Amino acid sequence: MALNGAAASSRTVAQTLSEIMSDLTPRERRAAEHLAAHYPVAGLAPMARFARSAGASSQTVLRLLAKLGFKSWRGLQERLRAELAAERASPLGRWTAHAAADLVDGDRLAAFGAKLAENVVAAFRDLDRAEFEATARRLADPKRHVLVVGGRFSQALARLLVRHLEIIRGGVEEIGSLSATWPDRLIDVGRRTVIVAYDVRRYQRDVIRLCAFAAERGAWVVLLTDSADAPAAAHANATLVGATESAGTWDSFASLLAVTEALVARATELSGPETVERLGQLEQIRARVLGAE
Repeated sequence: MALNGAAASSRTVAQTLSEIMSDLTPRERRAAEHLAAHYPVAGLAPMARFARSAGASSQTVLRLLAKLGFKSWRGLQERLRAELAAERASPLGRWTAHAAADLVDGDRLAAFGAKLAENVVAAFRDLDRAEFEATARRLADPKRHVLVVGGRFSQALARLLVRHLEIIRGGVEEIGSLSATWPDRLIDVGRRTVIVAYDVRRYQRDVIRLCAFAAERGAWVVLLTDSADAPAAAHANATLVGATESAGTWDSFASLLAVTEALVARATELSGPETVERLGQLEQIRARVLGAE
């Protein structure tokens, strides 16, 4: 039983394969089983290579394509690529896409680095200068209390920002990833508070609610994220974006790390003589307490 294009489009290729398996000839079933066993990577190879690996003739593969609802091998590949694109938001989807990339020859390490560099360049090219400067000025202002929060992986960036700001100025807290403890930190949030939130796909509802609450209390909210359309952006005074797409299995935080370091550098510049004096005091304390030379 062949499926028409409209019917096939409502299912993944894998689902359609399963549905038609009992209607295939033995030779067609051999090709279908090969595709299912190495899905979707086998379908992204040239048809001749797929047929050879499946132990099937090109004519058998074409008959299978017709029963799947495709007019050509290219049509199947376009559908598989669309499925991969839809799945890339999850680590599983990214792993599958990464495996498919093995079919392409080339210097993968160079390609990986080039993608990260592209993300960093794009982030600094597109940053809203006024929002960046306003955020840096507030981070440098010791009269403002700063609370920083991150997500499952981006908490590491939040921690990095806090460690630097602790040296530059006081009154900085890492809220932490355990949201049950957040109300204790949020009770004093007001107009003299700066909230720095890191939130990337899959966007965390608790971080979004935190930003909304802080905005209602008059805090300055800055969001570091992977998309200007991130849900928490609706509650932010400044949204600083860095793409996280990579050439590998996992998302990359390289661009958001670079933006974080730029904020630290600018806040340090803006903090003036007070930071110089603070750094001197820290060195004295380090020598006395740690015995550092």
